[in-house]
Amino acid sequence: MVQATIATMVNWKRFVALDAFPKIEKNYQNSTGSGGLLTIIVAVILGFLALSETSSYLRVRHSYDFLVDQSRTHNHALQINADITIAMNCKYVRIDVLDISGASMNLANDFTQTDTTFSIKDVTIFTGDKNQDAINVHKMVQQAHRESGGYRRSGIEATGACRIKGETQVNKVSGMLHITATGHGYEGEHLAHDLLNFTHRIDRLSFGINYPGLRNPLDKSLELSFENMETFQYFISVVPTIYIDDRVLLGQKILLTNQYAVTDHRRVLRPEIGISGVPGLFFKYEIEPISVRVTESRERFTHFVVRLCGIIGGIFVCVGMVHHLVQWVTRMVALSRSKQKL
Repeated sequence: MVQATIATMVNWKRFVALDAFPKIEKNYQNSTGSGGLLTIIVAVILGFLALSETSSYLRVRHSYDFLVDQSRTHNHALQINADITIAMNCKYVRIDVLDISGASMNLANDFTQTDTTFSIKDVTIFTGDKNQDAINVHKMVQQAHRESGGYRRSGIEATGACRIKGETQVNKVSGMLHITATGHGYEGEHLAHDLLNFTHRIDRLSFGINYPGLRNPLDKSLELSFENMETFQYFISVVPTIYIDDRVLLGQKILLTNQYAVTDHRRVLRPEIGISGVPGLFFKYEIEPISVRVTESRERFTHFVVRLCGIIGGIFVCVGMVHHLVQWVTRMVALSRSKQKL
């Protein structure tokens, strides 16, 4: 046992000459008040810098690149997601899509239609500008009631409604998603005009899969119809989007989706004076030829550790050098004064 201990000590002595971290015995260390004050200051600075670096490491960075869209092939379809409520009975409502090639498809099997009660909670009047303050819908309805001498939709939250919700895959070409009444624009029993009411709220309208940070302009929006025969048109520019999440540990997460911009237009139809058309909601979408690549990334953990260690070590070394320089200057001044007195 003793021999093994001695052998171990002998082996450790071989590494003493290579020690890059020599130790100074505490008896030879001299602590000063200025050094203590400087230590407190350095600790505060290091704490602030460490928090700043940690915040920078946790921050997600976004980069944007513009590319020519390469996904316009027969293997790629356009996914339409919708959650729209219209202030009409479901038996009077139909939903269809018509694309630029002339292909028409009824979406009754892709979207569920549920009778419900119309609500204007948690929505705002669509203005096309998300930066504007939310418009008070209740005040707007009350104002319309006063101005019209009895607005027929002032009690709209008590009326029946139809919630249309679902998703579908269509050809990735320009087209139009539209919601109309039976007998208006398509074959079927013509619905009386006094039953038409295309007041609607859009809880969700998107093209493709959602990704973090995606904002759809029409989500949580509301439009009030003040006439029976009224058309609401939305002109949508769909931008193909490649979302890349570079924060995952094993490789990248790539998602092919779309985002869009929209402008709207409403028109009251008066056939008796030549303003004709089909009442309803018309979402006309155009596919842009340019795609956007959105990359979300975060600083690598190894880079964060290296930067943090560099900051801590650099601050200690620099402050130590400045402290020693100040002490040396102080000693030199004191020595010069003492010599002058002699």
